[in-house]
Amino acid sequence: MPASGKDLVDLLDLDEVGTESFLGRAARRSRMARTYGGQLLAQALMAAYRTVPSGRPVHSLHASFLRAGDAKESVRYDVTRVRDGRSFTSRRVCGHQHGRQIFELTASFHREEAGYEHQVPMPRVPVPRDAVPLAEALERADRDTRTFWREEWKALDLRVIEECDAAVRPVKGEAVAGGAPPQPATERLWFRVHDSLDSQETALHSCLLAYISDLTLLSTALRPHGYPFLAPGMQRATVNHAMWFHQIVPVDQWLLYDKSSAWAGGSRGLATAHVYSPTRGMAATVVQEGLIRPHGEHSAHPAPARSPHMS
Repeated sequence: MPASGKDLVDLLDLDEVGTESFLGRAARRSRMARTYGGQLLAQALMAAYRTVPSGRPVHSLHASFLRAGDAKESVRYDVTRVRDGRSFTSRRVCGHQHGRQIFELTASFHREEAGYEHQVPMPRVPVPRDAVPLAEALERADRDTRTFWREEWKALDLRVIEECDAAVRPVKGEAVAGGAPPQPATERLWFRVHDSLDSQETALHSCLLAYISDLTLLSTALRPHGYPFLAPGMQRATVNHAMWFHQIVPVDQWLLYDKSSAWAGGSRGLATAHVYSPTRGMAATVVQEGLIRPHGEHSAHPAPARSPHMS
């Protein structure tokens, strides 16, 4: 996976291979067998941007993950111009590998204009320097897990917030690595791209936010059932992913990911998140549904339908 901000930017530098058809290269040096969902989101959104007039930033996207992608192979993105209106532009993007469609995204772009404004303020949380770097939170994980995380996600700086409220158990190493008691279905972390990016282009930063948005979100739905982030014995896969971009913010500066899960059932989980900029307020809202299916030794012990933390 990308090891630096430059690698992330390069991953979004698509090759035009036909009329409104683009090729997204595979991530280099990845140990992953399946294409990371955030990569598909980001590259497909960039393909759509390549066909949209300037001055119309993305304001929403809805994506469906149809088949697992091959992380070692490129993906071809075919863009359909659904609508070009006076205020809104709509695009549909289909991702293909090995002659089969694996992914579909619809995105809507809106020209900038003034209007009514309000927002829920950012919650009060410890600043990034007081949060726990994810690498430290993984100290109790097995060696393969620690190595995998450090190698795959070097380009990102992620810091887990330890909750101080007595009603919320702190997120310690064992909770991140697995084997934890049931936890509330909420989680907060700070994130940013490690390196300062030369470009402040709207398209680049919105695509990078989409890239990061798929990381750690679904794990929020596992916390009430004793399977926190990176716990073994669990099959996880994103099924549907939606984002609303309230404003485009730089992702090489700290952003807060405030996540929660209101429901899980039928081997699926639903998670919702808000992205906040400390200086500019709410930047995005994300909703994701995904597969959370126990397997191996855990499959004989299905997760309870209700959790003591869910009323």
